[in-house]
Amino acid sequence: MSQRRGYFEDYDFDSVLGDVQQWYHIPILVVMLGFMLWVRVQNWSNFVRDGSVIFSGNDAWYHYRQVSYVVDNFPGTMPFDPFTYFPYGTASGQFGTLFDQLIATAALIVGLGNPSEQTVAMTLLIAPAVVGTLVAIPVYFAGKRLGGRFGGLVSVLILALSTGSFLSRSLVGFSDHHVAEVLFQMLAVLGVMVALSVAEEEMPVWELVVNREWEALRRPFGWAALAGVAMALYVWVWPPGVLFVGIFGIFLLVQLNVDYLSGRSPEHVAFVGVVALVVAGLLSFVPFSTLEITAVDFTLVQPLLAFTVAASAVFMAWLARKVDDSDLDPRAYPLIVFGTLGAVGLLSALLTPELFGYVVDNTQRFIGLGGGAQAQTVGEAQSMSLGQLLPMLLGNYGLAWFGAFAAILVILARQIRGTERRAETLFVVVWTVILLLATLTQVRFGYYLTLPVVVLNAYLIALVAKYVSSGASLQEIETFQVLTVLAVLLLIVAPMAVPITQGSSTAMATGNQTAPGSGTVGWADSLEWMESNTPAPGTYGGADNEMQLNGTFPRQDDYDYPEGAYGVMSWWDYGHWITQRSGRIPNANPFQQGATDAADFLLAPNEERAEEVIGNVSEDDAETRYVVVDWKMVNTYSRLSRGKFFAPTVFNDTTSQSDYYEPVGRQTQRGLTLGYNLKSQRYYESMVNRLWHYHGSAKEPSPVAINYDERPRGDGTSLKVVPAGDQEPYRWFNSVDQAREYVEEDGTAQVGGVGPHPPEAVSALEHYRLVQRSNTSALQLGSPYVRGFQQERNVLAGGTRDLRNSTGQDILNLQRLLFGQNAATPPWTKVFERVPGATIEGTGPANQTVYASVSMQMGSGNATFQYTQQAQTGADGEFTMTVPYSTTGYDQYGPENGYTDTAVEAEGAYSISTGQQFDGSEVYTHNTTAEVTEGQVVGEDDSPVTVELERTTLREVQQPDGNETSGNETSGNETSGDGTSGDGSTDGNQTDGSTNTTDGQSALAEPASDTGVLAP
Repeated sequence: MSQRRGYFEDYDFDSVLGDVQQWYHIPILVVMLGFMLWVRVQNWSNFVRDGSVIFSGNDAWYHYRQVSYVVDNFPGTMPFDPFTYFPYGTASGQFGTLFDQLIATAALIVGLGNPSEQTVAMTLLIAPAVVGTLVAIPVYFAGKRLGGRFGGLVSVLILALSTGSFLSRSLVGFSDHHVAEVLFQMLAVLGVMVALSVAEEEMPVWELVVNREWEALRRPFGWAALAGVAMALYVWVWPPGVLFVGIFGIFLLVQLNVDYLSGRSPEHVAFVGVVALVVAGLLSFVPFSTLEITAVDFTLVQPLLAFTVAASAVFMAWLARKVDDSDLDPRAYPLIVFGTLGAVGLLSALLTPELFGYVVDNTQRFIGLGGGAQAQTVGEAQSMSLGQLLPMLLGNYGLAWFGAFAAILVILARQIRGTERRAETLFVVVWTVILLLATLTQVRFGYYLTLPVVVLNAYLIALVAKYVSSGASLQEIETFQVLTVLAVLLLIVAPMAVPITQGSSTAMATGNQTAPGSGTVGWADSLEWMESNTPAPGTYGGADNEMQLNGTFPRQDDYDYPEGAYGVMSWWDYGHWITQRSGRIPNANPFQQGATDAADFLLAPNEERAEEVIGNVSEDDAETRYVVVDWKMVNTYSRLSRGKFFAPTVFNDTTSQSDYYEPVGRQTQRGLTLGYNLKSQRYYESMVNRLWHYHGSAKEPSPVAINYDERPRGDGTSLKVVPAGDQEPYRWFNSVDQAREYVEEDGTAQVGGVGPHPPEAVSALEHYRLVQRSNTSALQLGSPYVRGFQQERNVLAGGTRDLRNSTGQDILNLQRLLFGQNAATPPWTKVFERVPGATIEGTGPANQTVYASVSMQMGSGNATFQYTQQAQTGADGEFTMTVPYSTTGYDQYGPENGYTDTAVEAEGAYSISTGQQFDGSEVYTHNTTAEVTEGQVVGEDDSPVTVELERTTLREVQQPDGNETSGNETSGNETSGDGTSGDGSTDGNQTDGSTNTTDGQSALAEPASDTGVLAP
């Protein structure tokens, strides 16, 4: 016992406390880093399906392309990519940068120099989580500079618990360059902070340079050069990172004026600015790729801006001496500085208006508090109002945002009073303000805003600890002092661990919910089908010029595609998927290249206009051959169900949203809200709807009228609203004529305009055929598809009336309205091929409409649709029509000989007929059948299909004695031309051409939020 007592008596507890005080931060930091990594990778298995890696979003797939190229061509990045933006190709710009080289390096290390495709994909999958975790290291050191080691740990703790865009972009699967931007910007900030601190200690001046006193300049020059290297690395990761040079320039403008007016020499800080910016400018030439003036590629913009800001710092340091030598009032210095800045700007606007306009436009784009209309179609580029800012700050950072705001006020107050003289603190304030403006301008920059928020809290915590402890040592600190600091810390971080705002989440919960986006999965089988069942680029039509997906192509302005290459038309969102996942060449991509052409095609009011657009995006020997559309592209409910139809209207110069649909309001307890969108004829005539709804078939209007009331507005216009009461705001009639009579008498109603029902007839397409529909249902991957339809359903069923009390006929009528007569389960995507089409020539009765119809089977399952084309016979009874669907000969054509192995095949021959007629004794028609070969449709066989219509008696009619008939009992056309009766009992098409809309049983089984379910 005495020996034990002696042991403890000899033990140096003061030494232990000293060790704890010196090393406690390391295990804590390691634990927090481990927590951050676990949060980000915990759901990695959700992104591996059947052995294949699936990334989130769009850009990650293009990074996968770039990383794969670097692995094969290490360390070179892809100089030019002809597998996107057909028929021009493009340079990768901000893709194929240091970020992709780092990921490729990691894959090469993991794969021992020869990584498999799976290894490359898995490395890229995990990369954002690892990079996001590494951000904590420079954050710790920056926080340590402002608030000591404890302050650095607080910064990392807040970073680990924060949610919002920084977390979402650093989760496994979100393999974009955003998280690397955050890491390298934080390194650049840390480098500048250290360089400024060293310069204030060493006080370098011009005389030291002139006298070549290198030893005195070694530390400030070395740290400033490292800051410049960090800036350059940031730009190497993301060329628009030249924004940081602008931030540093604004800081220099402010700090040098503050230094001079405070009686300090501005040369110390100017020295840092000049050295760092010259180094950054020189290193910006390393990845230099083009003389074009653009910030999204490695151009002259990056080095020129760096050298310009450096020269400005030299000028301001020189001017300070001149003002001193002239014995001018010190206040003259800022007047001269800002006057010179204004004069230079004016001269630039006069002498180089294009360059000046470019600078102004990009400044507004980054910090102008509002983007253009086209930028607003990009989720991450949308602006944020001040009213949205506070909920975002509370949701992402709890009360940590308040701590950052308080720290800014303290720093500014102490700078004004002269008690805070460190330039690095003012730099952090300037950095924070610019990033806040950037976040308000584009919500994507919210992932940057996380950095100053967490770093500034270190400053605040250090102030609290300082005033509470009053400089006491660790052994002397009282319990109440520790509790005070912990209480402040708890106040800051507790709301992040237990969310205090509605809809917010914790970091752990957010990480646990991550999974590939539904669209990423929804497009998968169509893209896989295209890869296997369409010819490789360069082989279309039997050409022998196959292009290699990962080949090396020299940089050029306009790529000359070989014969047999082709483009794939779709909305720009999906371009990278088409490139990487199907190996095909999109006309438009998420760089927004080709977006206007895509919009013009999708919204084209007829096939002639669509072909003009296709001609503009084709070459003589390389044309656009396929079109891929999904349900989002025809969905007008952008907020409710993530529809995208509104987006092309922003890029199209000839129309606007109001030309396609109008909102119909619905009165609720919370006021007037959106009831549904009433579509116009222009909506149904757009190419994207002709393809999606009708698969290129002709479509007759349905005998349904949509009723609404009009509420006058103060500007002289009126707003459409759902009729008051429980009356159903739609009515079915026995014929379209009856529906039109009702509309004319009512005054506030419209034929069709909901679901697949156009107000007027829509003509058939001649050169576009459906070749594949996704096996993935739009209903399988969540509820976005159904959400808009549910709202329409609830409103059109009679406002708030509970559908469970509806009769069976009510439900059938409503289903028929929203989804068509025989709607099938909606697919996620549909693929169409642009073909020459087959010519059908024939003879029949003079001056009659001839209809050609064929039933098409859409791959697996029982989904079918009816394609109908029509033509008019002349006085000689002859007619000609072009049809895009074949009925036979499919096995003779496929990818091996340059054509499509179509998954959509005819169930039989074309039925060609005129309308029913009556001659007084019998009802008859002229009809025949015809087979159309695949060779005739794809242009390998130019011979027309010739037919002769023969009279066929449908039924005899015996007339009562003494009773005369009109001679045309059925008005010359008792049918709608596709085998359905003309009394409006069906939608004018046996399968309605609307297989995209939801099955009455599967879609309407989704419970509505306020009306229960609508059973079939």
